[in-house]
Amino acid sequence: MIERRTFLKLTAGAAAASAVPLSTALATALPAAAATTLSAWGVCGHPPSIDDTSYPAAGVWDQLALAASLGVGYYRVDFMIPTTDSASTDWSWYDAVLSAARQNGVQLMAILTVPDAIADADNGWIQSQVSMLVARYAGQIPLYQIQNEMDGVCINGPGVDGSSINDYNPDRYAAVRDRMWAICDGVRASDSQAGRVVNMTWKHTGFLQLLNNDGLPYEVNGLDWYWGMDDLINTLVVINRFQQREILITELNIADGTRSASEADQANYIAGAVQQLRSLAPDKVHGVYIYELFDQPAWDDSQAHYGLVRVNSDGSWGPHKQAFDTYHQIITG
Repeated sequence: MIERRTFLKLTAGAAAASAVPLSTALATALPAAAATTLSAWGVCGHPPSIDDTSYPAAGVWDQLALAASLGVGYYRVDFMIPTTDSASTDWSWYDAVLSAARQNGVQLMAILTVPDAIADADNGWIQSQVSMLVARYAGQIPLYQIQNEMDGVCINGPGVDGSSINDYNPDRYAAVRDRMWAICDGVRASDSQAGRVVNMTWKHTGFLQLLNNDGLPYEVNGLDWYWGMDDLINTLVVINRFQQREILITELNIADGTRSASEADQANYIAGAVQQLRSLAPDKVHGVYIYELFDQPAWDDSQAHYGLVRVNSDGSWGPHKQAFDTYHQIITG
């Protein structure tokens, strides 16, 4: 499984690792676009198979209740594609997170994630496994993300910004596209209404261009963002030209979280980004998901510092960070 913040390491020298001052001239520098209305507010989490310290299975109801207390309407979380048939799959966590979300008035964006154990599996089999999973929850999960940040798998290293289709290795891209296509087809085979989300990081619009050129069937573009505000808006302007029906900021936070930045920096970055989105984002941008609900002390890297809530090494919750209250105020007005 790809570590979620891998691309941050590749761009550490080129991208800002702290809050970037908002541009006052940006509005006149961009082409005219209809104003956006942000209506979908979310927060990201993980299943216990990725982190059972911060996100233990036994605590799933409390996790969703805390997310609901933020005011969010969506919880974005990895759904591992099963490696066995339905009768042999342990569905307990999947069922529990869906039940907890429903009881707390929150909907799910399920990130369809390929476990390492089946990373080399045949795409036809992957499609059938996805279809099996989605059939179990048909009509109950509105959004399925098609893996995560696959742009980083096929880009030609840190020397390019990813905005051109020529910035990607053709062979790696083809393999990524074919796997994503199988997952997209698996979703649609079992749920005719769920939105399929394809996300990317930083300025990697060339990846979306390749997928659109090839006709990948999906409905929503997602952007994961940890960098400066001018680049954010310019990237969204490019994404807005694609045919997909909407754009979501599927991950938003200051680079490295509070590992090197203060709590105030993190809170100000989130507030500033939302301000820019409300003022300047193009019309297809409809939602924001903060990465993530909890710090992950079990991870000895930046993952331990992105949370809106501090977590102790034994998994117990520490205090809310300033960004928790800031985000709550943004959502509730």
